[in-house]
Parts: sequence; structure tokens; C-alpha cells
Amino acid sequence: MQSFKLEVITPEKVYADTMVECLTLNVHWGQISIYAHHSDMIANVEICGAIAKANGHINHYALGGGALNIINKDNKVQLILSSIESYDEIDLPRALKAKAKNEEIMVNAKSISEYNEAETAVKKAIVRITVKSGPANI
Repeated sequence: MQSFKLEVITPEKVYADTMVECLTLNVHWGQISIYAHHSDMIANVEICGAIAKANGHINHYALGGGALNIINKDNKVQLILSSIESYDEIDLPRALKAKAKNEEIMVNAKSISEYNEAETAVKKAIVRITVKSGPANI
């Protein structure tokens, strides 16, 4: 199977610069799978689980949302994300605590922005929990 270059960038660092055969994730209109030589595209990436296949291995990630840029002429995909965690990096007890804490903040929120921030944190925690709980859940 042909591969393409995947660059993953977060505010902290270049998370990945590697070759993959397939990337599956959620954009604002639904789930997509990207293969080598995909047509040009720019899209919003949802807070979601993602799967990358490389060299016969399947890797699972929790994405914190961001942007996707596919550049056909370079056979390259760029993900610019607020956060990303691999299956191995996810701390399940921490994610469970973050979910519970932010659900409580949502219930007691004193402003729309406080509610929205907590809601986003809950969504990110749920994705981390789902990814860590097993591939069948993504």
C-alpha cells in the first residue's frame, strides 16, 4: 500500500513527521479516511479518536480538535491540533477525573464561556477515555 507524509503540529511541538498508509478521523461533516494522493482539502478536525496505519501497525490517538490540510502535489497531510495523545500517553485515571470535574463545572457555571470551556474539556476527556478503553470503542 502506498504511503503519504503526515505532519502533526501542536502549540507545544511538532508531534510527528512520519509516513503512514491511512489516517482516519472526524472532520466537521463526518468521519473520513485519507490515503496516499488524496485530493486537496482543508477541513476542521473535531475532538475525536483517530487511527493511523503505518508499516502494518495500527496506532490510536485522542485528538483535541484543530485543522486538516491535505496537499496532493506533495502527497502530504498536515494536522494542526490543540492537543494529541497516543494510546500509550493517555492517563486514564486523570481523564476520568477531568471528566467528572468539568461536568461539575458545567452544572455550576456562572457564564456561558465557563460552561463552554468545561464542555470542551468534557469532550476531550471522553475521547481520551474512549481511546484508552479499547480500539473497538473508537
